[in-house]
Amino acid sequence: MRPYIMVVDDNRITTKLMRRYLEANDFEALEAFDGIDCLEKCKIRDPDAIFMDMMMPRLDGLEAVKALKTDPLTSHVPVTIVSGMSDLKTQQRAVAAGADDFMVKPIDEGLLVSKARILCHYSILQRQVKVLQFALDHTLTAESRQQQKLLARTLARVR
Repeated sequence: MRPYIMVVDDNRITTKLMRRYLEANDFEALEAFDGIDCLEKCKIRDPDAIFMDMMMPRLDGLEAVKALKTDPLTSHVPVTIVSGMSDLKTQQRAVAAGADDFMVKPIDEGLLVSKARILCHYSILQRQVKVLQFALDHTLTAESRQQQKLLARTLARVR
């Protein structure tokens, strides 16, 4: 199964170009045209990663990232903010909103594909950790849970 990437930008030329770059490199890509469209499409299918423009109508990229990262169903999805502004303050705002990465327009195909591969790998690892944690939580006995809580309290005091 090909990794699934969502490309979010109100400029349809940009979304089509990014989608073409991704699909030419064995990704499945879907377009969304603002933050609200992105959030609605994430309810239908969970992407492996999202590349999102910062400035869009209805709901901008920073607000959409905040919404994605506060929702337990989408908080694990890595998001890269894409912007024509490359100053440090803009990048800091993106990270403060919850973005996992930042890219500057115009988009370079090689960089986009490299970042998409890294973010998809990260997304897969996060899902594996959740599955393993769920399995661990459900295999612990009551006694081992008590020991785990005691150990956690002890470690908290040491720090």
